[in-house]
Amino acid sequence: MIASSILSTLLLLMALSIRPVSVLAQFGIKRGPTVPRNGDEIAMTRGDELSPNDADDGGNDGRGLNEEGRGYLSEKDAADMSAIIEEATRDLETMAMITRMRKENSETLSELRKLSTTEILGGMKQALDNMKLVEILFEDKERAVREMEREGMIDKAHIQKYKKDPSLLEMDTRRGLYFQFISLAVVGGFIE
Repeated sequence: MIASSILSTLLLLMALSIRPVSVLAQFGIKRGPTVPRNGDEIAMTRGDELSPNDADDGGNDGRGLNEEGRGYLSEKDAADMSAIIEEATRDLETMAMITRMRKENSETLSELRKLSTTEILGGMKQALDNMKLVEILFEDKERAVREMEREGMIDKAHIQKYKKDPSLLEMDTRRGLYFQFISLAVVGGFIE
C-alpha cells in the first residue's frame, strides 16, 4: 500500500514537471549517472536505496520554495547542480549539443533568458529532483509505463514502443530530464 502511494506521488510529480521532449540521441548521461547526494559522490544505480525524501531535503516544498513561498536552494541542491554542470562541461557530446542548441534555437533561448534567475534555478532544481526520483519510479518498469500512460504523460505515438520495451521509456525520461536541466543551465548562464 505504501509503495503504491509513493509511486502515485512520484507519478504526480513527474506529470507536473515533465513535458514530452523529443530527443534523438543520448548526450552525457549514462545508465548510472554520478549524482552527489548528501555531499558525497555516489553512483546512482538500481541497487542504491532512495526514498522520495532524498530528492528534496532542503526544507522546501519540492518546487524550490520554502514555507514563505520564497525561492530557496539548499547547499546540497547547489552542490548537486554544480556537479552535474561540471560533468556536462567535460562531456564532449553535451558540449556539441549545447553548441547546436545555441545555433539552431537562438530565438527561443533569447526568450527564455527573460526568465528570472529564481525561475531558472527552480526549474533546474525540479529537473534534478526528478533525475533522482527516476530510480524509484522505474523499479517496476512495466508498471511505470502503465501509470505514465494513465496520467497522459506518454505521447500516444510512442505507447506501443514503450509497452514492448519499457526500458526505452526510462532511458527517454532520463534524457529528457538531463536535456531540461542542461537547457536551463545554458539559459541561466551557468554553462558557457
